[in-house]
Amino acid sequence: MPTFLPDIKAYLGFDDHDSAVLASLLPMMTAHFPDISEHFYARILAHPGAHASITGGEEQVERLKRTLVEWMESGLRGPHDQAFYERRARIGRRHVTIGLPQHYMVTAIGVMRQDYERVISKVLAQDPVAQARAMQALHRLFDIELAIMLQTYRIDSEERLRRGERLVTIGMIAAGIGHDLRNPLGVIESSVFLLRRQVEDDRGRRHLDKINNQVHRCNRIVTALLELAGSRAPNFVEVDANEMLRSAMGSVPVPDGVRVDTDAAKGVVMRGDATLLEQVVINLVTNSIEALQNRAHGHISVRIHPYDSERYAITVADDGPGFEPELLPRVFEPLVTSRASGIGLGLALVRNVAERHCGAAQAQNRPEGGAIVTVLLPSDPAAQAARGPATSS
Repeated sequence: MPTFLPDIKAYLGFDDHDSAVLASLLPMMTAHFPDISEHFYARILAHPGAHASITGGEEQVERLKRTLVEWMESGLRGPHDQAFYERRARIGRRHVTIGLPQHYMVTAIGVMRQDYERVISKVLAQDPVAQARAMQALHRLFDIELAIMLQTYRIDSEERLRRGERLVTIGMIAAGIGHDLRNPLGVIESSVFLLRRQVEDDRGRRHLDKINNQVHRCNRIVTALLELAGSRAPNFVEVDANEMLRSAMGSVPVPDGVRVDTDAAKGVVMRGDATLLEQVVINLVTNSIEALQNRAHGHISVRIHPYDSERYAITVADDGPGFEPELLPRVFEPLVTSRASGIGLGLALVRNVAERHCGAAQAQNRPEGGAIVTVLLPSDPAAQAARGPATSS
């Protein structure tokens, strides 16, 4: 949004003089930031609808308080340029991700505005002119902050609409061709089985293996289409993480040169749909294997472990090329892929399953190279469903 911030600043009359006034307030405001942060989160925790977005307990609250202090400092320090907008937009997207209802975000900005006004009224009580100028600059700053936050909610709403439209399209395709494709694929698979008895030379058998592998790949695509379009309700049962992980890895052919390490914390029992969770692991590992297909050697790490007091995490990391930066924000969308042979359903199904478990999925590139995908699952999906959308922070 290169023109968004300049447009908002021009509309509000925010200029370099406002930035200078805000920067001059930083020394006198810094000592008050911890108290403002404490008040902000005391109000959040007092309201169940807002509190529901914070699922990481006291540890997460303390981390968020420190982040808020940094946010306040950078807001006054500036500069209020495009980089400022990008940082604020990332924070706004995090509010969307954790499921903070928009009206709480708006009122939270209002609470902070009142606290700033109280402090400025006190510290500049002896200089009415400076106080009035400071108030004007602060109100313009908070109006900019509010506009950026509302923009992120609007973008998320549009993205959800586009995602819904894609899923409808996928559903129509799956319903129309799923059954019709399964029959000829079954005939091909049976014919390969019969031909294998007649073919004795190794070259012929290798070609039959190739045909069989492609039939299985087509079947997986059809299954993913039907699963993504159907979104059946999960069958929640107690799932032993180690058993689920072993079963999933038994379904993934690992090529020579690729090493897969698995680790499920001892005694981890998740509540979820065993079949769907197994498919999550299969899709993530398969995705990593495909990312490594042009490399002689590669390493994949699969872990299932407690994430915090209320969630478990399934993480799959690899040392491949990582996600293309421009596609990273959209890797979980259906039909989005950077691979010539991919169709963009694997990660879409991963997020679909996570959300059906009242969880979340996140993807990022590792600093040391490669990609890592984390699926966060609540230990009690029913309780999380009652609280609202899950957090991925």
